[in-house]
Amino acid sequence: MANSEITDGQALYLYGISKSSGGKPPKIGSSGIDGVHPVQTIACGDFLCWISAVDRNEFADAINRNLENLEWLALHGVRHQQVVSDISSRGVMIPARFGTIFSTEQALVKDVQGRKTALQKVFSRISDADEWGVKIFAEPRAPQKASVARSGREYLQQKAARLKRPERDDAGIQEFATELAKIASDSAATGKVSGAQPNLLWQSTFLVPRSQRKQWDAALKDFVKKWSGSRRIEVNGPWPPYSFVSDAE
Repeated sequence: MANSEITDGQALYLYGISKSSGGKPPKIGSSGIDGVHPVQTIACGDFLCWISAVDRNEFADAINRNLENLEWLALHGVRHQQVVSDISSRGVMIPARFGTIFSTEQALVKDVQGRKTALQKVFSRISDADEWGVKIFAEPRAPQKASVARSGREYLQQKAARLKRPERDDAGIQEFATELAKIASDSAATGKVSGAQPNLLWQSTFLVPRSQRKQWDAALKDFVKKWSGSRRIEVNGPWPPYSFVSDAE
């Protein structure tokens, strides 16, 4: 992509960085984040930067305001994810944080070259691996027939029992986490377990080598059987390794 292709009213939106193979990069079918401009590549030494042109007023100057607009965020977040997934399906890529914008090609190249060592280390870690999210939920027990409260105190006790969060079997969950960690090459915390999701006991994110996919699936299947009727395991993925590239930012 030549400098002359970026007009005064445009900027560059970055989706991610991959290693340069020396050959012609694959074409991406998805349109850019604005739904208009195509996704292109810029050579940055040993790397390829996946970008598209965007309107500077909407995406660069007003990005902070737009991030507070839920409708704008939902639409453009989906577009960003589609492009990242499309590129990642064709090879290893370090995905950029949503809303990463550069004013010029020169600014982008300078930034990437300044992070060369960190980028190489991250590529070594995420090569041929995918991100997987895992959650454990307590299966709700069958509702028991409510007895008639004989006093206000008994009524409050019954209500408290219904609202009580399920207790966590730390030993069982630790065993599960240890088994997954043996297979994964890395893991990342995904925030504290709170009451936002009913019956959520535990959650984490793992970087799983593709060569270990059968072992990963088998381990999950074993615990699904073991916890049948008492706990539910929710798994989502494979995703680009968003949670494992912070070293390159």
